[in-house]
Amino acid sequence: DYVIDTLNARAALATQDFVDAEKIGLWGHSMAGNVVFRSFVVAQDIPVVVIWAGAVYTYSDFGEYGISDNSYRPPSDDSVRRAYREGLRAKYGEFDPDNDFWRKVAPTNYLEGVSGAIQINHAVNDDVVDIGYSRNLMDVLEATEITHELMEYESGGHNLSGEVFTRAMQNTVRFFDKYF
Repeated sequence: DYVIDTLNARAALATQDFVDAEKIGLWGHSMAGNVVFRSFVVAQDIPVVVIWAGAVYTYSDFGEYGISDNSYRPPSDDSVRRAYREGLRAKYGEFDPDNDFWRKVAPTNYLEGVSGAIQINHAVNDDVVDIGYSRNLMDVLEATEITHELMEYESGGHNLSGEVFTRAMQNTVRFFDKYF
């Protein structure tokens, strides 16, 4: 649903006379980093994506790193969302990289034809989303034609705060300027 919303918002922006439709990029933090990455893979014509402290690209990395988000509140036992998740697990089992269904869900399996540029900004001391997610994605991207770079910061935490925020913002603007 988030990917659909993101692509619809992008399409709506492209219809506005004050927007250059050729220069609409995506930028996402944390879970939205995953959303904009999936959008980037689906649309394939998005020229630039920047992710700050994103997570869960291959599902194997989710098993390796997990997420330490104290703000997360699981859906209630009687929610539609929980029932949907449980239904998927009942039908396809828990994640297994050798399972055909789970392989089809991971966006990293659909990078052929993607031609934009992607920058990732991540603090080494992020205590919510391990920097290993970003490093693993860089390894995956190395085997593609996608332009990519990882900007690592020693501090700044999950929100890239303090002085790191300024550096990350400068890197983000530079990257958008370079690839638009």
